[in-house]
Amino acid sequence: MNALKLLSVLLFGVILRALAIDSGKCDEYTNTCAVISCGMHSSGGQPGRDGRDGKEGAKGEKGDRGPQGSRGSQGPPGKLGPPGVKGDKGSVGEKGEQGRSATSEVEVVIGQMKTLEEQLLKLQANINKYAKILLFHGGKQAGDKVFVTNGLEESFESVQRTCKEAGGNIATPRNAAENSAAQEILHAKGENPKAFLGISDLQVEGIFKYAGGDKIDYSNWNLGEPNNSKDNEDCVEIQDNGKWNDIPCSLLRLVICEFQ
Repeated sequence: MNALKLLSVLLFGVILRALAIDSGKCDEYTNTCAVISCGMHSSGGQPGRDGRDGKEGAKGEKGDRGPQGSRGSQGPPGKLGPPGVKGDKGSVGEKGEQGRSATSEVEVVIGQMKTLEEQLLKLQANINKYAKILLFHGGKQAGDKVFVTNGLEESFESVQRTCKEAGGNIATPRNAAENSAAQEILHAKGENPKAFLGISDLQVEGIFKYAGGDKIDYSNWNLGEPNNSKDNEDCVEIQDNGKWNDIPCSLLRLVICEFQ
């Protein structure tokens, strides 16, 4: 019986050698190594296979910090962050100038529109005036006045109306230059023409005034005129020699108007 046990032990040792278990593994077989020495490998035996990996060891200590790497390229902008906290209220600024009310603004605009309208009306009146001047034949300028005629003969009242409708007034010389301009128009008509002037003594006999009511401050009367012949000469004519004469207002004389 002891011989059988011994034979079993020897056979088990042979098996261990075949599995190439080195002396470092002997501790795993406590029962066997206690009987058979792990140094039973013969010097002529083949090396055994690698054993299984051991258990993971304990975590090592943290190493030193390495040098900083180079700066990378800038990344895309991130999403808009939430609004920040509302800041403190600032100090009160200086008081500004008082603004105009809406009513004042409207009044200003209305005033500007009225001014523009007046300018347009004035421009239209000038256009009408000069358009009518073109209907007359010939004309002479003296200072800022233009004297023209339509070539027709009318009574004093009719001449006044014709000139007013044309945008002017009946010719009223107030100095020698204007008197000469009216005279030149008469020369151009020939046949000893005469024309009414815007002067009369219809209001007060013997006191000749302009159509506006002012006393005349220039005159060029013929010798012995005005004489109010037959107490019926209240209007004034200019003759082709430039001289003045008082005559009845009902007579027909050449229409000469002045525009300024």
